Amino acid sequence: MKQFKLFILILSSTIFTFSCAPKATLEVPEPYKNGQQYFHKVCSNCHGSDAMGKHTQAPRLIDEEYLANNFSDEDFRETILNGTEKMPSQKKNVTPDEITEIIKYLRYSQKVAGLEPEEDEPEED
Repeated sequence: MKQFKLFILILSSTIFTFSCAPKATLEVPEPYKNGQQYFHKVCSNCHGSDAMGKHTQAPRLIDEEYLANNFSDEDFRETILNGTEKMPSQKKNVTPDEITEIIKYLRYSQKVAGLEPEEDEPEED
């Protein structure tokens, strides 16, 4: 009986988690769909649908602050794995390959939003 109650608790928690996560609103090309799926499974409860933040406790990731020249792919990886003062570690929730796909999806989403890293100005002689 105790195992049955535990099973029901885990099942209910799983259903609640997946039913409450914000759903993706943007259609992405096939190479980014896995990253979008992983993002929505692990990240969207806090970072919002499509990483746009809004009324969430975590920042929007489709923002100049998180472009590659300000926040590298390795910064994303490190933050996902180890967390920050405000964000818990997600290393139990994603694999290294899933993190790579999430980052790929985020970089694509930044580009589609019209955010591009500033290019270094050529030095004048």
